[in-house]
Amino acid sequence: MTSRAVSAPSDGRLRRLLWQFARFLVVGLFSFAFDYGLFFVLFHYFGVQYLVASTISFSLSLVLNYFLTLRFVFEAKPGRNVVKEFAIYIGLNIIALGLNQLILFATVDGLGMDPLVGKLVATAVVLVYNFISRKLLIERSSGARAAVAPGDETGSSETGGTTS
Repeated sequence: MTSRAVSAPSDGRLRRLLWQFARFLVVGLFSFAFDYGLFFVLFHYFGVQYLVASTISFSLSLVLNYFLTLRFVFEAKPGRNVVKEFAIYIGLNIIALGLNQLILFATVDGLGMDPLVGKLVATAVVLVYNFISRKLLIERSSGARAAVAPGDETGSSETGGTTS
């Protein structure tokens, strides 16, 4: 009985984290559909070079993703500086864009893959980096976890944003 009481908070945090990651994936799929769709149109119909098309589609989708992530995935810190936070988000995504472009270039020019397939590979690899960096950016605060009593599974800032 004692070991169950001790493990319950960890189990609750793990469930919240998995639920949060599931919401992150749904928002990511929506953002990816926008990114990939725009990439496809620019590359396939307008003949834009694949790295340029990817830069444009990735950049626009990250703005969409930022707002959807705040709304549905992560609970933003109270009293945060939105301008500073968005600037940091852009900085983190410059790294993500660099990873995306490097992987896209390596798969297309290095491995001979079609750019549409290379874009899928690049997106899959960058996914984990995006989750970790955004979670740290948006939820990082000294009091975020301290505000929840041990064993309280309902009040954590890790539960994410609203769904209404």
